[in-house]
Amino acid sequence: MANPNKNKGDRAERAVRDYLRGQGFPGCERTRAGYTRDAGDLHPAPGLTVQVKDRAAYAWPEWLRQLEEQKDEAKADHGVLVLKRRGLGDAGEWLAVMPLEHLTTLLRQAGYGTPLD
Repeated sequence: MANPNKNKGDRAERAVRDYLRGQGFPGCERTRAGYTRDAGDLHPAPGLTVQVKDRAAYAWPEWLRQLEEQKDEAKADHGVLVLKRRGLGDAGEWLAVMPLEHLTTLLRQAGYGTPLD
């Protein structure tokens, strides 16, 4: 019998993958499950890894630690944690969380902000 939690996680990953593809990231792919060296769930763009969670109870410290490990394993510049919000089926309404340092770096790379001393 299939693991219900794995099925739930797989559905959430597919929902985020499909959302990202629809938002202009057609090469977004899921990583294969079962690797001992976890590099995240999705890779929508070079230098970015995404970890997707569909859990009722939050474990922020653990998830952010895992995200950093997955970012390093993927040799990515940035990692994003996507958390499914209860009662919202549209992945575009879910939460995307990353360290503020990574957000400011992304904004600078996109051409925003003023020069730093």
